[in-house]
Amino acid sequence: VFHTRWAMSYLRGPLTRPQVRDLMVARQGTPPSAPAAAPRSMTPQDLPASDRFVPAAPPAVGSAAAPAPAPVGPAVPHGFSIAPPALDPDVTQAYLPIVLNDQAALRYLIQETRRTIEPESIQLTYEPALIADYSLRFFDRKRSIDQQIDQLLLVPAAEGLGGVDWQSGERLSLAMRELRTAPERLPSEQGPYFAAAPESANSARELKGLAKELSDWLYYNSKLTIKVHNELDLFQMPGERERDFKIRLQQAAREQRDAEVDKLEEKLDRQIDRLQDKLRKEERDLAAEEAEHSARKQQEVIGIGESVLGWVLGRRSTRSLSTAANRRRMTAKAGQDVEETRQEIDDLKKEIAELELDLKEQVEDITVKWASLLDNLDTEEITPRRTDVDVRELLLAWLPSWVIRYQDGGRSTSDTVAAYQLPAVG
Repeated sequence: VFHTRWAMSYLRGPLTRPQVRDLMVARQGTPPSAPAAAPRSMTPQDLPASDRFVPAAPPAVGSAAAPAPAPVGPAVPHGFSIAPPALDPDVTQAYLPIVLNDQAALRYLIQETRRTIEPESIQLTYEPALIADYSLRFFDRKRSIDQQIDQLLLVPAAEGLGGVDWQSGERLSLAMRELRTAPERLPSEQGPYFAAAPESANSARELKGLAKELSDWLYYNSKLTIKVHNELDLFQMPGERERDFKIRLQQAAREQRDAEVDKLEEKLDRQIDRLQDKLRKEERDLAAEEAEHSARKQQEVIGIGESVLGWVLGRRSTRSLSTAANRRRMTAKAGQDVEETRQEIDDLKKEIAELELDLKEQVEDITVKWASLLDNLDTEEITPRRTDVDVRELLLAWLPSWVIRYQDGGRSTSDTVAAYQLPAVG
């Protein structure tokens, strides 16, 4: 197996007139002042105009990048070269757009290090990575879920003999059309400068193999997690907001609670109605028995008066005594019937009150039960089928960063700030 090693000499002859003119234009420009770098959650459009990177003149899609003029002044950053790696034309390449300009990157570094920095140079570098354009489909016939996710995944290129760590990939909020086909053009002393292409992804064949590897990884590791409420037989639809799902759960719980309460009330109301009918009958009987008891007492009093009068007039009769005794017995029986009916009425009223209290307590228990069940959420995972994983393209990506060189305690040092994403500040 033969390998070709590329080597370049950075020694150049005298500067040409166009190179001198380009150098002076870059040196005479004074960068405007602007506020500190924006937090990561902002979009590029939210940045102040002075923080945004303005391309010099974007090349047309598919056109080859013009050769960069030789750098003058700052040295080429260690591990980089002034020309992009020479790759087979079949290797698809893309350059992430620059979001932060050099002065915004400098302000971010000053804020992070909390020191005054007088930069010796601010240079643009490109380092290799992988970008995958893929789609996943999650299908669940039982729940009528059919969700497709289209995504760009940025993954660090493999180093040495190690494989690509797909798990460390970062999902980009970009579309393929937003990627650039050529590096940005800058003043010659700023670059851009390029790292070497990874040996594991420097040919179309290797990229095709990596795409197959990514497809396998997505198939075995991708899942759509949904929240499920088994008691209510509800689940959170893909893309449904948490608040909307909770509102649906609460509405369903109220409906279930009302249905259970209605069933309970229907059952106990029948018992209460039956007791109340019996109570009304007993109250009617009581009224009749009290009237009879009152009449019996009057008859008994009259009989006693007649007996006394007969004794006074000398008309003593055993029949009178028997009649008086009979009346006394009937009066006593009528009084006993009244007391028994009153006791029956009291028992019925007590039983009705107990049923009504039982109904109230059971309704409260049902309400508490369905309220507490709202938190009984489980999670289920939907995985894609093999045919539902589609890696449309895997290409070699170049990530832009600003390398800022400055003096720190008498020695020259450098820090790197990613230019393709907004740094998180604070």
